Amino acid sequence: MRNLRTAWAGFFAIGAFLIAADALANAVVSIRGVPALGVVGGAMVLLVFASVLNWIFKEAWEQRNKPSNE
Repeated sequence: MRNLRTAWAGFFAIGAFLIAADALANAVVSIRGVPALGVVGGAMVLLVFASVLNWIFKEAWEQRNKPSNE
């Protein structure tokens, strides 16, 4: 679990950095007007949120299906 949390934190930090770098540099790299760094950073942040929610729901589902006599 520690490795997973480290990966989440790393991806979130990289994503946040890419969004901030794109905002500060005013679209450094753009492909046909789309700020590429911001889009990639946003995708990484959304990936982290989706992964965290998936893990939480997985744990909740296991807890829900656990027999009550354990």
